[in-house]
Amino acid sequence: MFDTTEIRTTPTGSIDPVLQIRRSNAALSTEDRSYWTGASKSERLIELLETRERFDAEILRLTGEWERDRAWEIDGSLSPRSWLTRNTPLAGGEAQRLVRNARIVAEHEPVATGLADGEITTQHVEAMGRVMSGDRLPLLGEHAPVLVDQASKLPVEDFTKVMHHWASLADDELAKQEYAEKWERRHVHASVGLDGWVNGDFYLDPVFGAQFLSALDHEAPPDPEDAPDGPRTLSQRRADAPTDIFNMHINGGRPGSNPPNVSTVIDVASLLGETPQMATTRCEIEGVGGVTRTVLDQMCCEARFTRFIMARSSEILDMGRASRFPTKAQRRAMMVRDRHCRFPGCDRKPQWCDIHHIDGWVESLGETKIDNLILLCRRHHTVVHNSRWAIKRTADGEFEFIYPARGP
Repeated sequence: MFDTTEIRTTPTGSIDPVLQIRRSNAALSTEDRSYWTGASKSERLIELLETRERFDAEILRLTGEWERDRAWEIDGSLSPRSWLTRNTPLAGGEAQRLVRNARIVAEHEPVATGLADGEITTQHVEAMGRVMSGDRLPLLGEHAPVLVDQASKLPVEDFTKVMHHWASLADDELAKQEYAEKWERRHVHASVGLDGWVNGDFYLDPVFGAQFLSALDHEAPPDPEDAPDGPRTLSQRRADAPTDIFNMHINGGRPGSNPPNVSTVIDVASLLGETPQMATTRCEIEGVGGVTRTVLDQMCCEARFTRFIMARSSEILDMGRASRFPTKAQRRAMMVRDRHCRFPGCDRKPQWCDIHHIDGWVESLGETKIDNLILLCRRHHTVVHNSRWAIKRTADGEFEFIYPARGP
């Protein structure tokens, strides 16, 4: 029980006002109101609630100062909340709300001033606190004067609606800031390995990212389980899809457009198919580096490239523009004849296809003429060059795809 005879002063030597309040509370608890009129009781209730409001406001101010000074660490507590739940009658949730609202008062002078002057109440501060997540709190400083002005004119119920509206606007602003920060980090990183393979990563905005993935999945839908070259994984399909998209862009969606120009350096041994000396033989793509003979054969089918043929002594024997690529008329004729990729089960559009030399013009001296050409999408063009698939022309002018493991 509280000792009413206790004598206590503040650090400045004045009589402790809290001690005076506690003595008044003790007197209130013994007050006999059995003969009071209803009007008297109403008046006393108003006085008590007003007094409590001012006392609650002072608790917020003191709690803010107490937390700022980290006084709760003195006895080893890990947080203000844990100290309050251990040393005061407050439960965990109430302690957390007190600390949250006290921070708003301590960190925003317009709020502290409005509360001290009685222009706003602790319930107005509570309305602010309910919507004040960690991300929104920094925005309060800019808007605190306006919010305090609104709080001074509105009852708590209406001000609560104002704060919910403010929270939605704050989230929009935060989203814009977050988007701007992420936009600055957008990238497509790529690096070329020693084997010529390109790897990397990308970071795309949500709109283009969704369009990008949708386009990939649209251009490379799932393969049937009985596909001649087997069904691909989702990652493999998404890796293959850009080849169709880029090929159509390069060709402009029209037959006869010029293929890309690629610069290469090829030594005589690679060109003739001789066994190379690993340390000295050169077969390179400018900007990518060394590639295998198989990749070279695939390039020779259609890509326009500048060749530099090197002797073993590095003497330049020939330098010129290659002529072994289809003409516009040949490509138009191929599109009319084949209509799509001719690999079994594939119907990729002709605008997205490469023109493949059945008899390669490097290793087999195959000519660039209609009878020796066939449309293959980039995926199946790569399959034919890098696997055991072979193509033969039948007596009736059709094409036969042979996988040696299943051949005669």
